[in-house]
Amino acid sequence: MAAIILRGMRTAFIVSSAINSRFGMFSPHERLQDTLGTVDSIRRRAPGAAIYLLDMCGDGLQPAQTEALSAQVTRLFDYSGLPDVQAIYKVPNPDVIKNLTEMTCFHHFLHAQEALLGKVDRIFKLSGRYRLDERFCWSDVGDSQHRGRIVFSGRRASQFAPETTGNDPAANFQYMSRLWSFDGCLLGTVRSAYGQMVERMVERLNAGGYIDIEHLLYRFMPQELVAFRIPMGVSGRLAPNAMEIRE
Repeated sequence: MAAIILRGMRTAFIVSSAINSRFGMFSPHERLQDTLGTVDSIRRRAPGAAIYLLDMCGDGLQPAQTEALSAQVTRLFDYSGLPDVQAIYKVPNPDVIKNLTEMTCFHHFLHAQEALLGKVDRIFKLSGRYRLDERFCWSDVGDSQHRGRIVFSGRRASQFAPETTGNDPAANFQYMSRLWSFDGCLLGTVRSAYGQMVERMVERLNAGGYIDIEHLLYRFMPQELVAFRIPMGVSGRLAPNAMEIRE
């Protein structure tokens, strides 16, 4: 399906990455190439969109990596130097590191770079190494049913017991976070939710439990503002086992 340009619609993609991560099956070289593929898929499926790449790894980018990525995106942010990222990177659990660094850096970006996003109509959050595929249709997000909405691929049941997440059993659900989007007018709402998400995860960890981004998105994004699009049109391989995902 060819990309469809929406006249007058300003779009931004915020892509998260961890190029030099020591966790998962993929080498830094593979992660770099996959992330360049992510960026290329945005260029092909959403031409004209701004692309902000946020590398969130505790081990910062090497000069050659920075050069390769900077040449392909609107702006590159290396958050390895943030004190919070360095503190989180000392945690022994890789799942905690992944979730807390991504939430912390995304929240930081929404605060510090508001000027970049203030005039954007639709903001996408896309996980690096995944790619927009032939099912992604840019025109769908300009539809009236998605204006003023946060769009996810659907609601899914939790794989964790409520005792682990600390959620009410009747609300132990999650939204997938590989690709989702929100109307630019909801920037403040999403930023506030992410602040609450970080606080909640720290609270659960201190209580001996666990929770991740997907469950926190369900808990803190206002339900009355959420809409679904199935499929989202994103594909890629999971870091722990390289299993191919299409959503």
